[in-house]
Parts: sequence; C-alpha cells; structure tokens
Amino acid sequence: MIETTQVLANFVANVRAADLPNEVCEDATQQFYNFIGCTLGGMTHDATVRTFKTVLPFAGGVKTSLLGRNEKLSAPDAVLVNAQASAAHAFDDTHLATVLHPAGPIAAPLMAEAERRVTSGRDLHAAFTVGVEVACRIAMALTVPPAETQVGWYMSSVATPIGAAAAMANLLQFNEEVTLHALGLGAAAAMGFRQTHGSMCTSLLPGQASRAGYIAALMAAEGVTATAATLEGPKGFGEVFAPKAHLQHVTDELGDKWQMRENMPKPYPCGIVIHPILDACLEIAADPSFNAEKVNAIRLRLNPLCLTLTDRPEPPNAQLAQVSLQHWTAAALVMKSAGISEGTEDAVANPMVVATRRKIVVQADNGVNRDGADVTIEMTDGRIHHRRIEHGIGSLKQPMSIEALEKKFMDQAELVLPRNKAESVSSLSWKIAELDDVSEITDIAKP
Repeated sequence: MIETTQVLANFVANVRAADLPNEVCEDATQQFYNFIGCTLGGMTHDATVRTFKTVLPFAGGVKTSLLGRNEKLSAPDAVLVNAQASAAHAFDDTHLATVLHPAGPIAAPLMAEAERRVTSGRDLHAAFTVGVEVACRIAMALTVPPAETQVGWYMSSVATPIGAAAAMANLLQFNEEVTLHALGLGAAAAMGFRQTHGSMCTSLLPGQASRAGYIAALMAAEGVTATAATLEGPKGFGEVFAPKAHLQHVTDELGDKWQMRENMPKPYPCGIVIHPILDACLEIAADPSFNAEKVNAIRLRLNPLCLTLTDRPEPPNAQLAQVSLQHWTAAALVMKSAGISEGTEDAVANPMVVATRRKIVVQADNGVNRDGADVTIEMTDGRIHHRRIEHGIGSLKQPMSIEALEKKFMDQAELVLPRNKAESVSSLSWKIAELDDVSEITDIAKP
C-alpha cells in the first residue's frame, strides 16, 4: 500500500515558490484574485453578517482583519467569516471534476496568518497553490472514477480542511513530520453534507472547514499529533468517506501534473452546472426579437448531474435559488442578466420570473457535457429559439477572460468599497506574488 499521507506530507513540506511552473503561478494568481473579489462581495450577504454578529462579542486579544469591514476578529473567527463571505453568493470558483470550491477556504487562513507575522506575497502565493492542489486531489480521491462516493458529501467542506492545513504547513515551513500531523488533524475535521444546501450552511460549511484547517496546522505546530496513515489506513479518511476511494489520485504525478489548474473562477453567482444554461439563455435574451412575455415553453436537456444538484422548480427564497436551475433560467430570460441582483429575494419573487420558470421542462441527457446545456424555447407565435452549449464560459475549455474577471471583481468590491479603494485592492491582488507584505491588501480593503 502506498503511504499516501506520508507522500503528501513530503510534497507539502518541500515545495517552494521556485518549484512552481509559470502557468501554475498564473492560474493561482487568477484564483487568488477571484477570492479577494468574492470575499468583498459576500461580506454584506445576510448569511455572512449573521455569522459575523455571532462571533463578534467573543473577539478578544490579538485581532485580525476582515476584507470589506472595519471591525476585526480573533484570527480563527476572521478565517471563518472571510471564507464564508467568499462563498456567500456562490460566485467563487469550481473544480468541475469534483464540484469543489477550494480557493476561499485555502486563502482565508493564509491571509489571517499574514497579519500575525510579516509574510511575502511570493510565499503566500506558493502556499495557496499547494493548498488548492491538495484539496483538489483529496476530492478527486473520493469522486473521480474509479472512485465511488456518496453524492451527499459536500466536497467544499470535506476536502478543504486538509487543503487549508497543507497551505499553512507550507507557509510556515513545517518539516515533514509536523506536516504529516497537520494533514491528519485537518482530515479529522472533514465534514459537511448536501442536505444543508440551499440554506446558509452552503457558505457556512466552507467557512467552518477553513477555520478547522487553520487550527489543525496551529495545533500541529504545538505538537498535537494524528496517526501516520490518516488518509489510507483502515477506517481512515478514504475508507470512511467513500464506498470505494481511489487514493492514487492523491499521489499520481504529484508535483508534475497540477490538478489546481482545472479550478476555474465562476462567471455567474450560482451552481456551476447551471452556467451553460445561462450562456444559452443570455444569448437568446439578447436577440432583439425575443420577448419573455411571449414564451410558451422552455425545454432543457442537461447532464444528469445538473438535475441531481440543482433541480428546484419552486425555490422559496434566495438561498435555495442559488442552486435552482429553474430560477436562473427564468431570471436570465426575463431580466437579461445573471449577476448578484438576479439572485436576490426580489428577483426570486418577481411575478414574471415565477411565471417563466413554471414553463420549464427538464430532461436528463448523458449526451450533454457536465459543462454544457441544450436549450429550446418555444414562443407563442410558433417561433423557436435554440442554443446548444458544449462548454460553458468559466469551464476549462472556455475560461473567463481577464476583462470579465476584473469586471466581476469590481462589481463585487464596489458593494463595500469606494471605487478608488476597490481599484487599489484589485491592483494589489493581481500583484500578490510580488508583494513584500501581504497585509498591504487587508490594510486597504476597508470601507
């Protein structure tokens, strides 16, 4: 048996910035940049505010910054709130093969630690890259064939405690033994199931996972131990979280093939499997001859995974609408846009949106890619609008443009910051690997 945990610990403890290929560094920069924007955008989301208000009375001692707020919290609670904010609008990032959203839970502990001690952007950038890579590989071990898992596990909180612990271990330059225990402690904190999806838990669980991974690394530094075979041992992580884990995904070509390169920023604030539907609907809605009031029927052929995760015909509120293919289809056609405004309570209750989503018929089709969709709209006058999307925007084959990513960043940052500050944070976030002190970002990112 491969000593999976030990191999992974060796990798995490020994990778440095100079070891990272240029293309990996570029992808990591985009993912980190996207994290900062999403955290600013989600800081005033109702779910984030409620968590912030819960932990604020207990803030004491040395305090750490929040992105987009003037108040400070203890470092673990700042990690919790920042990571939750990054996921609050479901606008973050996705590793499509595993439906994992790793960047926020990995970056938040690193940003907190960068306030406790002076940290260069080069070191934080490398640690972030390692943490996202580890989280992706851990999720693959449970979900990518020949692995078989329960679809109910929420990968963003199952895999990211290990990824966050790995990132911290790399940043703090733990030796292999301490790194081994940090990974084990992170694995012991893995949790989260999808029945909670569509509630505030959707963003809270990644926040809790991020804090758990942060604490795991700090405890390992103090000598708290885990077992040597946490991932691969009998009754270990792999055996518990999957009927059939494939732990080779963790170690195969480790350091040579970077799975984190398949983690992509989202173009829309909703479940990733809904995105190609929106590409199609927005194309149709942009046609001057299209009138949503004249729609007779909407027929969607979708990959079965889309129905498994987002088939919610009548979402009662904005939280459930985040993961409702019916809501976003209707909102895009009626409102001709698909941003944060189209996911609000007002948008969900909009009578025209409600009426339009009731005209939707969905069909599972294995011939449609996970990142694809086939949309047919029948009008009352008999005309047909049809679009087939093979690979949606934000997928590996159709990544967001830099211009679109910057617009997404600014649209979110300006929810909490004046434009001049938002532009400064944007510029610094793009240059993360060049900063002498990462706290430059948190110092500016305050209202």
